Amino acid sequence: MSKISKIICVVVFSVSILFSLFVLYTPIPSSSASGFSAVAAASYIKEISLAPHSMYDEENHEDVRLYLKDKLESFVGSENVVEMNYTAEEASTDYDVKDLLGVIQGQSDSGILLVAHYDSRGHVGRTGELGGSYGAADDGYGLAVLLEVARLYGDRTDLKNSIYILITDAEETGLDGARMAATDSALMEKIGFVINVEARGVEGAAYMFETSTNNEKVIDFYKNANLPVSYSIATAVYTVMPNLTDFTEFLALDKQGVNFAVLDSLYYYHTPRDNYTNINQSSIQHYGEQIVPLVDEFVNNTVYSDTSYFVGDQNQVFFTLVPNVFVAYRDGLAVILHLVTILLILGLFVFLSFQKMIKPLAVVKYLGAILATITVVAIAGLYISKLIAWLGKTPWKLVYVRMEGSELPTLGLIVLLTVGLGYLFRHFIKNKNEVTSFLIAGIFLNSVFANVTGIVLSGASFLFFLPSLFGIIVLLIHLYSSNKIVSHLGYSITQLILLLVLVPLLYSLFLALTVGGLLALFVILVFYLIILIPVFLNQFYLDKA
Repeated sequence: MSKISKIICVVVFSVSILFSLFVLYTPIPSSSASGFSAVAAASYIKEISLAPHSMYDEENHEDVRLYLKDKLESFVGSENVVEMNYTAEEASTDYDVKDLLGVIQGQSDSGILLVAHYDSRGHVGRTGELGGSYGAADDGYGLAVLLEVARLYGDRTDLKNSIYILITDAEETGLDGARMAATDSALMEKIGFVINVEARGVEGAAYMFETSTNNEKVIDFYKNANLPVSYSIATAVYTVMPNLTDFTEFLALDKQGVNFAVLDSLYYYHTPRDNYTNINQSSIQHYGEQIVPLVDEFVNNTVYSDTSYFVGDQNQVFFTLVPNVFVAYRDGLAVILHLVTILLILGLFVFLSFQKMIKPLAVVKYLGAILATITVVAIAGLYISKLIAWLGKTPWKLVYVRMEGSELPTLGLIVLLTVGLGYLFRHFIKNKNEVTSFLIAGIFLNSVFANVTGIVLSGASFLFFLPSLFGIIVLLIHLYSSNKIVSHLGYSITQLILLLVLVPLLYSLFLALTVGGLLALFVILVFYLIILIPVFLNQFYLDKA
């Protein structure tokens, strides 16, 4: 390998990793009165989170409700704020439920519903939770977003569609406020879109982590957001999480919409550490950067006056590539793309076999080796995650290990696995034909999983489609390009794109699944390495005679 190729490898890898760290970028907090202001939002949170205000902290709970009512009235007018009160008997609970509804009237009654809850966590829930939360992030972040929307639009008289701001009660004890609001048919028949605002941590990117079903039009609408951060695998992951939100109650009515939350620093969640001193204004600004453009689009376009506008026939596959580059395509197209890739790799396998450019048994050998590697890595991920939880004296669950300080061990393990597999494959793949055989095996396996997940779990299919697509590109360059500049360019672009997807996605899945999800993280990493490692090996052999 020439010195120039070595430099290219190092530079491309370094730049790719550096760029990948900015995919989950959160903006600088704003104090502007003309747009969403995280500084103003923080001032609301400071008042909301003065003390724990769960359903069991009755005096503090009522103080927060009255504060929110006063602020909402100051923004939209007292005549436009409704107290939606339900007795314990009506709500089938041990306590009264008191929601607040603010209405910003448009020319049409049809509107967008923004939802956040005002009760904090007051009882011990899942293992590792302490109760006694001050509710600064959960759900002070959501309440602050709603109040900022009320401030920005409260005095507008030119709106085409209406805005409904629903502040719910008793979310932490059973989604009771949302459940009761959902029974208000007069309100619900006006709602064309729902945005729920939550928090499962205190910092990091604000993810759009859940959508309604058949979300093709919902995702088209979400593209209006600034700095969108979302992955279609998120909804699939969320279905196995031990969490429900107010959004669940509106999904049960077949309402269309999206759900937002920050995920970083889970160990603050539902504990006294969820307080004002630990809020992150950059994360709060990121909520606003995404949500306010959605509200603005909705209230200024008469097409959304049809409350059934967002009802779709299929889902979309989507992911964030870099800040403000959001890739989305419909399931129907995904199926076609998956079929094309697997037919292409099978066709290349047959063609290259007849041309004596590969040995079919070598491809089978590498396919078996990759499958064995995935199996070993999956088992290792499972038991290493259990070991880490045991060492940290934290109860282990596959998707929920509340353990502070698990980030560095996880990063170290991922780096170790990457280096280890790179060394292992480099040791056994010694010439260009073997690189070709290994690459064909890796592309085929990714293509198979892309097709399978495209049918059973479409949101996850891009995880495997991207490596298979770029793997085919690398294979064609490897076989037929004699121009070293073109070859290096193709390999570099492949490395950049795959790392831009892989690095933030692994981090996001770690935040969602915690260290308990090492099995999934390790397996996904292997699927990408079986394409990325041949990219490096191709550059190794590029300058050889």
